[in-house]
Amino acid sequence: MFSKEESFTTRMRYETRKIHSVSDALVNAKFAVSLKDPSVWGGGLFVFYHIFAYLEDAKDRLNVPELKKLFVDPVMERKHEFEVDLAEYLGDDWHLLPKSPELENYLQHLRNLERDKPILLLAYIYHLYLGMLSGGQILAKKRNLFGEDQEKPRKYQDRVTCFGNIDIGELKKKMKQAMNEIAENMTEDEKLEFIEESNHVFIMNNLVVNSIQGQSQIINRILYKSSLVLLFVVGVTIAYKMVR
Repeated sequence: MFSKEESFTTRMRYETRKIHSVSDALVNAKFAVSLKDPSVWGGGLFVFYHIFAYLEDAKDRLNVPELKKLFVDPVMERKHEFEVDLAEYLGDDWHLLPKSPELENYLQHLRNLERDKPILLLAYIYHLYLGMLSGGQILAKKRNLFGEDQEKPRKYQDRVTCFGNIDIGELKKKMKQAMNEIAENMTEDEKLEFIEESNHVFIMNNLVVNSIQGQSQIINRILYKSSLVLLFVVGVTIAYKMVR
């Protein structure tokens, strides 16, 4: 049981810790090493573009002050940056690509929340955008670490993981502060429901990451070149940092 002195974000991190099991770490490790292939990186961008775009559009559609409050800086809105990167990696017709069943299920769940209990969309905004601010940049760097052509400098600068001169640490602090302020007006039952939905965020993220095509073949090639122990350690590190 948490004391009143404990912040809600601290409590939430503690009570969602079980989702960060070894299997979840390996999912993130698979995703990280797959980023060496531009088409797979593009596939990941495609999946999460639809989720981030939905959340940003819902924030504008709904008259829910809490949703706007959690977007603590305009730089957090990544929809346009996703679109620029998608055109680079998947071509100008990227929007014609089909969505996986897992992604369709994810988006339907968000639509259901928007209809029935829009305040729970906050769980997705909070966890996904914290992941973008910290883990997204880590994953971008890992692409170069595991790439086969490390001697060739990359000409294209990814947009979605670039925040310019913004202090990422300060932005994360503001997000956590905003979340804690929002939680002050929640009942205990509402907090429990929010934490339950937070666990669901991570489960659904893992499902859509596993749906990205081409991962298995890439991972098999890399496992011939890399130590499984190293792969596991990198995966655990990324999984941990994405939700800090």
